[in-house]
Amino acid sequence: MNKKRKWFFPSTGRSKLLFRTMKLSFLLILIATMQLSANVYSQTGNISLKLKNADLETALHKIQRNSSYSFFYSVDDINSTKTVSIDVKDEPLEQVLTTLLSPYHLSYTVQNNLIVLKRSTETSITVNETEKNAVNRIIKGKVTSKDDGQSLPGVSVFLKEKPSVGVSTDGNGLFQLSIPDDAKTLVFSMAGFQKQEIAIGSKSEFNISLATEVTQLKDVVVTGYQNMNKRTFTGSVGKISSDRIKELAMPDVGKMLQGQVAGVSVENTSGTFGSKAKIRIRGSSSIIGNKEPLWVVDGVVLDDIVNVNPNQLYSGDANNLLSSAISGLNPNDIEDIQFLKDASATAMYGTQAVNGVIVITTKKGKKGDISINYRNNTTLSMIPSILDFNVMNSKERLEFSEELYAKNQINLVSMNNSYGAFGKLYTQWARKDITDDRYNQLMREYKMQNTDWFKELFHNSITQEHSLSFSSGNDQAQYYTSLSFYKDNGQTEGQNTNRYTGNIKANYNINKKLQITTTLFGSSRDQKVFGAANASSDNGVVSREYDLNPYSYAMSTSRAMRPYDKTGDLEYYLSNYAPFNIIHELQNNFFNMKTREIKVQGDLEYKVLKNLNFNSLVSGRLTTAASDHIVTELSNTAQAYRAMDNNDIRNSNPYLYNDPNDDDQYPISVMPRGGLLYMNETQGTFYTFRNSFNWKPTIGTEHAFNILVGTEVRHRKYESSTTNGYGYEYYRGKVASPDYRAVQRDLLAGGSYYSANQSINNEFSWFVNSDYTLHDRYNFSASLRSDGSNKMGKSQRFKFFPTWQLSAAWNIDKENFLEQATWINLLKLRTSYGLRGNVNNIGSSEMLVYYGKTNRFDNEANESTLNIASPDNPDLKWEKEHAYNVGLDFGFFNRLTGTIEYYDRENFDLIGTVPSSYVTGYVQKVVNWASMRNSGFEVTLNYRASIVKDLSWNAIVTWGYNKNKVLDAYFNQTVMQATGDAGSAMIGRPLNGLYSFQFAGLSNEGLPTFYDKDGNVTTLINKYETSTGTLKYEGSRDPLGSGGITNSFKYKSLSLSVLFTYAYGNKIRLLPFYAPYYDDATALSKDLASRWTTPGDEQYTTIPRILDQETYDYWRLKNADPIANYNRSDIRVANGSFIRLKNISLSYALPSYVLKRIGVKSASLQALAQNIYVWADQKLKGQDPEALVSGTSVPLPKTVSLGLSVDF
Repeated sequence: MNKKRKWFFPSTGRSKLLFRTMKLSFLLILIATMQLSANVYSQTGNISLKLKNADLETALHKIQRNSSYSFFYSVDDINSTKTVSIDVKDEPLEQVLTTLLSPYHLSYTVQNNLIVLKRSTETSITVNETEKNAVNRIIKGKVTSKDDGQSLPGVSVFLKEKPSVGVSTDGNGLFQLSIPDDAKTLVFSMAGFQKQEIAIGSKSEFNISLATEVTQLKDVVVTGYQNMNKRTFTGSVGKISSDRIKELAMPDVGKMLQGQVAGVSVENTSGTFGSKAKIRIRGSSSIIGNKEPLWVVDGVVLDDIVNVNPNQLYSGDANNLLSSAISGLNPNDIEDIQFLKDASATAMYGTQAVNGVIVITTKKGKKGDISINYRNNTTLSMIPSILDFNVMNSKERLEFSEELYAKNQINLVSMNNSYGAFGKLYTQWARKDITDDRYNQLMREYKMQNTDWFKELFHNSITQEHSLSFSSGNDQAQYYTSLSFYKDNGQTEGQNTNRYTGNIKANYNINKKLQITTTLFGSSRDQKVFGAANASSDNGVVSREYDLNPYSYAMSTSRAMRPYDKTGDLEYYLSNYAPFNIIHELQNNFFNMKTREIKVQGDLEYKVLKNLNFNSLVSGRLTTAASDHIVTELSNTAQAYRAMDNNDIRNSNPYLYNDPNDDDQYPISVMPRGGLLYMNETQGTFYTFRNSFNWKPTIGTEHAFNILVGTEVRHRKYESSTTNGYGYEYYRGKVASPDYRAVQRDLLAGGSYYSANQSINNEFSWFVNSDYTLHDRYNFSASLRSDGSNKMGKSQRFKFFPTWQLSAAWNIDKENFLEQATWINLLKLRTSYGLRGNVNNIGSSEMLVYYGKTNRFDNEANESTLNIASPDNPDLKWEKEHAYNVGLDFGFFNRLTGTIEYYDRENFDLIGTVPSSYVTGYVQKVVNWASMRNSGFEVTLNYRASIVKDLSWNAIVTWGYNKNKVLDAYFNQTVMQATGDAGSAMIGRPLNGLYSFQFAGLSNEGLPTFYDKDGNVTTLINKYETSTGTLKYEGSRDPLGSGGITNSFKYKSLSLSVLFTYAYGNKIRLLPFYAPYYDDATALSKDLASRWTTPGDEQYTTIPRILDQETYDYWRLKNADPIANYNRSDIRVANGSFIRLKNISLSYALPSYVLKRIGVKSASLQALAQNIYVWADQKLKGQDPEALVSGTSVPLPKTVSLGLSVDF
């Protein structure tokens, strides 16, 4: 009896029965589960029907169109090769049905306007008939909807052990059934509701409540302003259901989206908890401004906790871990996630929505007794393998160093700064600390070391996620409460996370006219992350003062080095002129981070008239994010501030301080004791106030209107401060012993020891949206919204900006000319066109200056200064976009559903930089003049089939293609800036195009050569050159196409789901390996074994020779950097396309008869594996095609999980 169900229902509202099953205002059009709707044109009890050699489904469809009745049946029951011929005129319906159904061995019952078909072997009897045919004992009861308590007619009630013994509930939801004494389990089943199994025992009366299947929500579009029937919706929308969220089972909402929705490109650039996934909905809309989609939770925009520059979001800097707006959400609280993509779908969000909108709807309480759900996920993170990377083993690495030493190609002076195993031994031998024999003995040991740094720094960590929720309610009020706890012990030293969330939502039905919903949400996160300095960029080269990223250290550190010596003590090498051991440093250089968030929301709905509602929403949100970067007095970095063992170190150590007022003094330490404490704190205040009227008049059965008008006020304020502290003694009571010269050193370097900033955004909007539906076939929509912001220029013309959209949809399958095409379940054509905007987040339109003083050798000669931080820009305007979309939604054969779409986005008045006269005090300013275009296609396919009895298969394929081109802008980049790994923008190319120097082979001296802009072969290209004719365009850094393939199988209580994600059409830079000299602490690529060594090798290899210091110094004098050019040349580019086996989920629903004995309603177990394997370009040699490995960013780990879900 676990069958696929298909039902028809009239759309004119005559059947009260079916509308009772649609509570919560969700109109059921379950196409994905092979259901179909049709209009009703007659209500006569007699039927005229003429068919010849037709299948039964066609006959039922014909009756449906010409009567007031809806059919309810199993698809499997009517799938037959038999045909039927009939020719009747004005005959009673009962006679016609008997003629049609007899050859198929089907019987029927009529309840109100619902005709339920069943196999004749399934006894379909009334209460009176049951009494006549009683065998052993009689049971009886009533079945109602768990959502609203209404009676459910047509529910199949049968014995699990003998399905032929069963009945259907009558029009009042009542049933009575004769069963044998040994009957054990009673099954209740109805399409659109969750099947329920009940142990019979000695009971004779049952009152059963069936829960609505979540799949019904598919047919409602939640925009955040109103809920709309998808059948009449004219916009482009994608969706992830709560069932899919459970299968993906990830604690971070943003990271679970990859491959789920067509046109939504997701790059998981970091696996560190709290980091933002790079999400682009139909491409990028801005050059230097905001490119992120808008997050909306229960109708309220959720702004990022920390206001981070858009271009720094994926840099790996620690502050980015605090910025995500949704990192505090508990995924188990989510009902569904919807993606609004085109101008029609996003119209109500105006200038905030140019990058698309992601709408999250959270769960709410349901009527009935208290329901408790507990969910647990226990996850094991796997250790990466050094074998995935193409690095030398210990013997190869040390022999490489020995060869360089023998050829005088090792920079021995640099060993004052840092060294590994070879440098350590050499230094000890040179100082006569060890003998020749001891040197040789230790060298043999180091050559056999082969440290796997991943095994030393990583461990198979356990992550725990617990979620507990409660739901209850009656006609007057419904409640939903949840608590969750997430604990990640971290895969490495110096890394762990604890997150707590709480959510209380209450719905009050004050009376028939007034409904109030209140929500209280809070989250708290404490996180420890390994230390790293913020990234800086010089000529396109991103660097950090230090970076303790364990992943990058493990893949880039010599395997000849060892973390512990033979006695088990930590073994130290040299870095930054001071002793260094990575394990010790991770314990003494780290971030302590925390976020706190609380949100209060109230929603009011008042029914003014029959079709007129007033809605009001008030929301307030407070956030705090703090980051303490602690560098203890024992850390390598702190000791580097005190490293001055000899004059060579004193003169070269950049951490020491030269007093400008004392030319004769040696460099001194500004931190003679203690360590460092860098403190950052940001407080956010957000509120939203919205009022609207929603009028839904109808004229007869042909005309339906939906008009929404309202106003909205939003306020956002960020207050942030930064303090750099010196002399912090972590292990001595966390006190400070600062030296005033540390502050002097910072000021002389152009920095600051303290800063504060406040950013206030105020916005006022009014909006109107009008929808009109004719004959349930033709749908039209128009929207207008005007937004005003204090971020725009002083000019009143630009303070308010109107956005609008016009759209239409045609339900083709409703047309009479497709009446006979019963294989078409859905055919809908829609199109939209509109103007959208993007608010400027680059800076203020007001001039901002700060006071300062010059720093001169003579303090009395210092002068006051005014420094322009942001120039006056009164004419700054909104960024704009014209967006066009056309789409086709379809459903065929009750099996296949899908969507095909094309879009075109023209962005103009984009904010870009242009040169400015030096007399103004700044060299460039931002203005509205750049333009860009995005166009592409999207395809979503969903196929469902029943393979054999009890075994079903569901395949979902998503594909999105986006072509991006910069049409007009000003770029004055050097060739080094243009060849950055993240890509750069040029006119006529994508926003993030990848550019390379054109490698021309090796010279007869083994040096790399390149083609210049004139096609000549040269080694020297000026790194400050701005002519891009020297460079080769490789392709887009961002994927052109991406998507996912999900295959799900269900056999009885067992479910299996497999997800593949993919991306293609992009290029990425290989990790650099050519260097001016090779620090022996660094792991080297095995490719260096094939380097040029003697003249003639240039014919066989592309790996340059080891560089001598004299040649390198000569290049620097010529402002050339062939080393960087080689690492950024076209031979160091790989195809970024990949296919990733992202997720395998296996779940099992425990039998209800077992659970009933212990008082459990339902329970399921889940086994899950994630990030299992990736197929990518072999040139990558272990490099992840998506991830950024820098700062606090590491790739997503391979994980296996066990999950438990229990309902009480």
